[in-house]
Amino acid sequence: MNQADTAWMLVSTALVLLMTPALAFFYGGLVRSKNALNTMMMSFVSLG
Repeated sequence: MNQADTAWMLVSTALVLLMTPALAFFYGGLVRSKNALNTMMMSFVSLG
């Protein structure tokens, strides 16, 4: 693999890892306040 491929993989991985909390906050905003924490935790658990 050359350096460009490695750099692209690192950038892509960083973007996916940043996308997970953003999606959790988005889903948390769609539900009622009593269910927001549970919905956000489900997004984080699905990460890994």
